[in-house]
Amino acid sequence: MSSSDSTVPDLPDDGLAERPDRRPRARRWVLRLAVVLAVVLVLVVVSSLISLPYYALMPGDAIPVTGMIQVPNAHLPRLHGKVLLTDVDVAPVRLISYLPYLLMSNVALVPKSNLLGTAPSSQFIPEGEVDMAEAQLTAKVAALRQMGYSVPEHDAGALVYEVVPHTPASHHLAVGDVITSLGSTRVTSAEGLARAIEALRPGEAVELGFTSILSPSLHGHETLRLTSDPSRPGRAFLGVAIYTQPAYSLPVALDLSNDGIGGPSAGLAFTLGILDKLSGGDLTGGHVVAATGTIHPNGTVGPVGGVSEKTIAVEQAGATVFLVPPQEYAKAEAKATPSLHVMPVTSLSEALADLKKLGGHLGRAGTGPPPGPGGHSAAPGWQYDPWS
Repeated sequence: MSSSDSTVPDLPDDGLAERPDRRPRARRWVLRLAVVLAVVLVLVVVSSLISLPYYALMPGDAIPVTGMIQVPNAHLPRLHGKVLLTDVDVAPVRLISYLPYLLMSNVALVPKSNLLGTAPSSQFIPEGEVDMAEAQLTAKVAALRQMGYSVPEHDAGALVYEVVPHTPASHHLAVGDVITSLGSTRVTSAEGLARAIEALRPGEAVELGFTSILSPSLHGHETLRLTSDPSRPGRAFLGVAIYTQPAYSLPVALDLSNDGIGGPSAGLAFTLGILDKLSGGDLTGGHVVAATGTIHPNGTVGPVGGVSEKTIAVEQAGATVFLVPPQEYAKAEAKATPSLHVMPVTSLSEALADLKKLGGHLGRAGTGPPPGPGGHSAAPGWQYDPWS
C-alpha cells in the first residue's frame, strides 16, 4: 500500500491537544453579573431613600395600664383581670416598602395628610406626645369625678399645638408650650392670646412667657418680632395653632406614665385603669378588657383611628372584651374572631354599665359625678381640641 493511501490514526486525548480558551468568556459572565448586582444595589439604595406620601398603620401592642398608673398607697387593692390599652405602629412608607406593605392584609396605607394635617412631619411625634399628655390629664379628671370627687377647673394658657415654619414662632416656640403671657398681658386662653395679638401691629417686638406640658419644670421667656398675617395683610401674625389649656385641682394625687406611646386614644383605657385601682380592683370581673377611645372631662367617649389594627393587637394579647367608640364598632367587629366580644360605648358610664353586666364590681366607680362645675362640666372648647 502506498503512503498516500495510508491513514493517520486518531490520537488519544491526553490533555495536551489545543482547546479554545474559555477564560475570556468566564470573565465576561462575571463582569455582567457584577454590573447587574451593582444596578440592583443602586436601585435598592435609591428606593430606600425615596419617601412616599403615605404612612403604614400596623397592629401595635396591647398592654396593661396597671403598671402605668401610680396611686396613693391607701388605694392598692389586688386586681382581678386586666385593663389593656392598645396602640398602632405607624411607619413612613418608602418606595422599597410600598409593594410589601400593599400586600400585607393587616397593614393599611393612609395619606400623610390624614395624620399630619397642615403640620410638618417633624411635629408628628411631639403632637402625639401632647395628645397623650392631655388624654392622661383628662382621664384623671373623668375618673375622679366618676367616683364622686369635685374636680374644679380653670383656663391655664394657650397651648401651642402646631408651629408654622418660617414664622416668628418657629425659632422660639415648640409644640407643647403653653403661652401664659404676652408682654404685660396675662394669657389664660387661646381666645385671649388671639385678642392680644390682634391689638398689635406687624413688626412689633413682644415678649412671650410660657411653660410646657411636656416639660412641666420649664418656665421661659422669649422675645420675638411679629410679622404680617399672610391671609390678612396688615394684621400681626405669630405663626402657631393654639388651643385653650385647662388645669384642674385634683383631690387625689395620681401619676401616669405613657411607656413611649403617643396619641389620644388611650383616654378611656386610662380612665378605667384608674377606677379599677381606686375602687376595689374588681372592675373587670376578672376579664381581660381592652379599650380604645378618647375621653372627655364629662365622660364622653370619642372616636379614634386604626381600630382594625388595634383589634388584631388586643386579640393577640388575650383580651376577651374590647370597648370601642360606636363609630369604630363595624371595623372592630369585622376583624374580631368569635373569642373577642366587641362592645360599642358612647360614655364612661356606659362602659361601666357594660362591665357590670360582665360581672365587674364597680365599687365607688358607680357613684357618678357630683353636681356643679367640679362634676359635670367639660373644659371649654373640648370638642374642638385634637386630643378630643
